[in-house]
Amino acid sequence: MKILKGCLITIIGFVLICVVGYYLYRNSVMSNLESSSKNIEENWKKYTENINLRNEKLILETIKNDTLQHYLKTSKNIEKKEFSREFEYIEYKINEKLMSENMETDFNEKLNSNVDVYNQSVRVYNIYRVTFPNSLIARKTKYPKSFNYFDIIRYGIENQNPKEKRRKVDNWIKNGGIRPE
Repeated sequence: MKILKGCLITIIGFVLICVVGYYLYRNSVMSNLESSSKNIEENWKKYTENINLRNEKLILETIKNDTLQHYLKTSKNIEKKEFSREFEYIEYKINEKLMSENMETDFNEKLNSNVDVYNQSVRVYNIYRVTFPNSLIARKTKYPKSFNYFDIIRYGIENQNPKEKRRKVDNWIKNGGIRPE
C-alpha cells in the first residue's frame, strides 16, 4: 500500500510540474510574440513616417518631372499600415525617378537604415514563430504566421523592378534551378 501511495504521489507531482511548466512556457512565448510584433509595428511606423517626410519635402520643392509628382501623390494616398506590393512598387518608381533626375535626398541613408531595422525585427519574429516548440503554441494565437520582408528596394541606388524580380523568384520556387539575384 505504501508503494502504491508513493507512486501515485510521484505521478501526481510530475503531472502538476508538467502543467505548471507548460503554462509558464506558454506565457513566455505569448509575451515574446507580443513584444516582437509590437517592435515590428514600431519599426514600420518609423519607416513610413520618414517616407511621408521625404514625400512632403519633395512635393514642396519645385519638381519638373510630372511622373515623379504623380508617384509622390500616389504614395501619399496609399495606406501604409503594413507592407504591400503596391507600396513597394510605388517606392521603386519614386527611387527610379529620383535617380534619373540625379536628385539626391538626405533621406536615402535614413530610409535604408529603417528598412534594415524593420527587416531584422521581421527576421527575429519569423524565426521565433516557427521554432519548435514555439510554433505549437503560436499556432493558437492571434499573431500572424509571418511578416513580409521589404527587401527589394534600396534607396539611392538603381534597383530591379520588384514585379519582375518577384516573377523570377516565383518561377525559381516553382521550377528550381539557379536562384535569381
